[in-house]
Amino acid sequence: MPEQQVYDPYRLIDDVEGLLIQRGHAPERLDGRTGDRVAGASRLLRGLGIDPLRAPGDALDLDGQIAYQSRVHGD
Repeated sequence: MPEQQVYDPYRLIDDVEGLLIQRGHAPERLDGRTGDRVAGASRLLRGLGIDPLRAPGDALDLDGQIAYQSRVHGD
């Protein structure tokens, strides 16, 4: 059985941001969109056959529910 491949989705976000800057783009991390970035990075990794591996502390809501509020209430 092949060894499981894992990658940190937060690291992938940083990697992609750096690549975009190298290619002449100006990526911007919008407040309240952390969940979207992590979900997208995790989905991409799964699509490439790599399991997203997150540190346990990353599961904590440290943005004060900004992502939740913007999705549910449009705030």
